[in-house]
Amino acid sequence: MLIPKIGSLISKKLPVHGNRVWSITNGPDIEPVTVNEVKDFSGIEYTEHDSLLEGFISAARVAAEEYTGRAFIERTIQMRMDYWPGVVVSLPCPPLISVMKIATLGEDDVETEYSSDNYYVITQGFPGKIVLKKSVIAPQNTDRYYGGFLIEFKAGYGKLASNVPAAICNGIKFWAAIAYATRVIDPKNPPPEAKMFLDLYRLGTMIIR
Repeated sequence: MLIPKIGSLISKKLPVHGNRVWSITNGPDIEPVTVNEVKDFSGIEYTEHDSLLEGFISAARVAAEEYTGRAFIERTIQMRMDYWPGVVVSLPCPPLISVMKIATLGEDDVETEYSSDNYYVITQGFPGKIVLKKSVIAPQNTDRYYGGFLIEFKAGYGKLASNVPAAICNGIKFWAAIAYATRVIDPKNPPPEAKMFLDLYRLGTMIIR
């Protein structure tokens, strides 16, 4: 299974001493489309290149996620921050399913969990958000200057391929089929046939890179 290992979220201009980086700690178990679906879509009848098609499907899915700024199949993500940005924290790779924990990290990476009673989670809307409740103290970390705040969450449309919007699946089919035919895939520039579908779900308010 091909998954992007590390990315970063920039939703606003950040000070030079602060950043937010994320990594996938438990990747998707399946792809949104199958080899047989791409073969039927492309009119491919032989089986000799099935493993090759699997690779192009994974590559097309990863590229489509980066292009749209979304997560398709459920995965677990950890985001680390140098500082706590405010009352509202936007999370990358929507749709957001749930927030598993918020913690501060010591220099030895020992976690101190921040109580879930202090915040609520908005899974509706894109991106999903963590919002601190009124009159609570935001997470504090005086022990570590860089990467001292951790948020772990689940993102994606669910564990089943059937949960992923049909337009996204069609975009992946086109992209995988064209990549198979040309042996070329450009993650930043989907083919026009795929772009037509993926643009329906592309996020314009966040940059994932």
